[in-house]
Amino acid sequence: MFCFLSQFDISQVHSLIIVLLLLSGVGLLVQGGQSLTKGSVSIASHLRISPLIVGLTVVSLATSMPELFTCIVAVQESADLAIGSIIGSNIANISLIVGISALIVPLKSDSQLVKKELPVMLVMTLFFVFLALGGFSYIEGLILLAAAIAYLYWIVSRAIKSNHNTGKLQISSDNPNILIALVLVFLGGVFLWLGADFLISSARVLALRIGVSEVFVGLSIVALGTSLPELVVSITAILKKEDGLCLGNIVGSNFFNLSLIGGTSALFFPFPVNGSFFKLEFPILIFISALFYFFLRKPDSTIGRNKGIVLLLFYFSLMTFMALK
Repeated sequence: MFCFLSQFDISQVHSLIIVLLLLSGVGLLVQGGQSLTKGSVSIASHLRISPLIVGLTVVSLATSMPELFTCIVAVQESADLAIGSIIGSNIANISLIVGISALIVPLKSDSQLVKKELPVMLVMTLFFVFLALGGFSYIEGLILLAAAIAYLYWIVSRAIKSNHNTGKLQISSDNPNILIALVLVFLGGVFLWLGADFLISSARVLALRIGVSEVFVGLSIVALGTSLPELVVSITAILKKEDGLCLGNIVGSNFFNLSLIGGTSALFFPFPVNGSFFKLEFPILIFISALFYFFLRKPDSTIGRNKGIVLLLFYFSLMTFMALK
């Protein structure tokens, strides 16, 4: 069961009901984001693990699940919609989510993020575009999945080694029970999945009734819907003064969107890539990823309100251009 609403035909449902489903999806996303963030921060505190590591692994995987379910369903109906949702989600994660987050609280960089995670995300972006040249086959899906597994192993093993070397791998008795934290993470993931499913399914029907293209739906409606978990988690994290969790979530989500989601989709349903993506969408994806790296290229870098406004202007200008295209 990849999507709950995908089992029902809502194309004939009255628009008012679809709007209610959309609002319900937003509510589930908000609740899921709060639950996931609270549980993840508790796990990090309980095991004395850096929130950045939790953001790069547990949170980014959980918030990427809506993209996974959506892409697997979408690729069976339209390759353009699937690839558009992956590209659009990564663009929205950086330009929209980081932009909004920076307007609330300036985001501070991290030496580990600059030296290791950001370069890996940028390399994966270029590698994904390279693989897309001939479309995504079964073999390329395996390669992307292997990259996702290797990245996850690299992050976790590095964190364990670091904690052993510094003597920080210990359980804190002052924090909530680890089982409660795990339940919160699980419930958060379920709420995010259901919320994104409700939002995406209803928003897509409404958008298609207006008559816009599938590429635009993938880049905007579907991508925005699947990126809302990252938005909710990021805002919740920065309000709790967990910049590392926020940035780690964005970097990890973008990496897993390309490797785990793209790889899984290609593994089960190999699909071609429209050549038009190389003229606009892929170059924009590379540009925004490189800009994100440039903004955080130094350990003491900060994405403040001015840079946040630049990112938001970029996102809304792109969406306007795509709508009028």
